[in-house]
Amino acid sequence: MNQSYRYDLVIVGAGIHGASLAYYCAQAGQRVILIEESRPASGASGHAFGWINASALAEPVQHLAQRVIDDYNRLHTELPSFPLRWCGELTYGACQEKQDLSEVGLSLSPLQPLTISQDAIRALEPNLAHPPIRARYMAAAGVTSPVEAIECLIQAAKGFGASVISNCAANELLVESGQVVGVSTQSGNIHGSKTVLTAGLGTPNLLSRQGMHLPIRSSPAIIIKFDVSNNLLNGIVSSSEMEARQAGARTLIAAEDYIDDTQENGPVAIGLRALKAIRAELNGAESIELRSVAVGWRPIPDDRLPIVGPMSQYGGLYIMSAHPGLTLAPTLARLFSQELITNIATPLLNNFRPSRFQV
Repeated sequence: MNQSYRYDLVIVGAGIHGASLAYYCAQAGQRVILIEESRPASGASGHAFGWINASALAEPVQHLAQRVIDDYNRLHTELPSFPLRWCGELTYGACQEKQDLSEVGLSLSPLQPLTISQDAIRALEPNLAHPPIRARYMAAAGVTSPVEAIECLIQAAKGFGASVISNCAANELLVESGQVVGVSTQSGNIHGSKTVLTAGLGTPNLLSRQGMHLPIRSSPAIIIKFDVSNNLLNGIVSSSEMEARQAGARTLIAAEDYIDDTQENGPVAIGLRALKAIRAELNGAESIELRSVAVGWRPIPDDRLPIVGPMSQYGGLYIMSAHPGLTLAPTLARLFSQELITNIATPLLNNFRPSRFQV
């Protein structure tokens, strides 16, 4: 490690990936600086549904599922203000048509789905106006507030000595003798032994200025918030009519697919349709009101697998990007922080290296 650098690690992007990585590295004693072009949680992370959905991870990410649960629980233990609630998930309707409904009875693992009866569904979610005859129930489903989670991680990282700079856009990578030694910003150059890009859709833009490319595309999703007078849902409900959860005593949050920007299919129109659907699907929802509709542009690698590790073109440059980011970030960040500190690669991340795209 070049001791002439002020920082061991320069992290670009203060979403859930950057905040998690800054926390773990600063906790381990690394000199960390986290920079963000706007404010923390202003990008895709801040417009996420907040669903920790480890059970939905497919191979070759499935092997991390139990670690996701363990890492979230560990964060909640280490940081008591970290927002986390394991609430379970009900899935039914068209979105479950491809699911195997043969599993009935006790599950040996919270990661295994159960098929439950209508009576059990009513017990879990008494406000469902039209409970199905049966549904899939997943115990290992949780929720977090993305903005609060990122703020909590950043404050904890700062407590371990990390520096955090907002409203500081990274203009380009600093390269010396084939080695990335930091980034240039509107506030000046920031040097570090290692530079990690966790900037979501900003990552390919920074790479392109040095002639590098990673296939990360933008995928929009709509997050809708409703004003409610009381709790209407206990857990996550994902059906053909709605995907919704409670987000505090006065807020219900729903997620919908983005269609286009036309008047009939734009975000506002979708928000109004979701309002109508939820009023019909939940007892006691007649008086709920639409509060806000936002579009979150998620960075998704073309093969839908995480990208974690070094770029081969330059030494000192690393990438961390994944979908579903909120689910995977704490686990990927913990494993990756160990690699960055020890320079020893973990086999758990072998399938996710940027080198699979580089020829």
